[in-house]
Amino acid sequence: MDKKDSMTNSKLKNTLLKAHRATQSASEPLSEQVAGNWYKSLKIQPIEYCMANKLNACQVKAIKYTTRCLIKNKDKKGRKQDIDKAIHCLNMLKEFIDKDVV
Repeated sequence: MDKKDSMTNSKLKNTLLKAHRATQSASEPLSEQVAGNWYKSLKIQPIEYCMANKLNACQVKAIKYTTRCLIKNKDKKGRKQDIDKAIHCLNMLKEFIDKDVV
């Protein structure tokens, strides 16, 4: 794919995203966020991605924490804490894999 095709695909994705967001009314849960707005500013919210891909709880939390770490937190301590939370979730997932839970 050349640069022109890539730009065209990007424009198409943005157009489709805008159209999708326009269909959501203000009363829909994805159009609101309690205590913050960092997920609403994203092209696709982590929960939408996770639900569409049928991810388990450990995967969902790891994606949530890595997605928000640079958006929500303005200080290094908060950013690193979210990364540590994501790593903890992935370590739990490794343990569940070792125990044949997933």
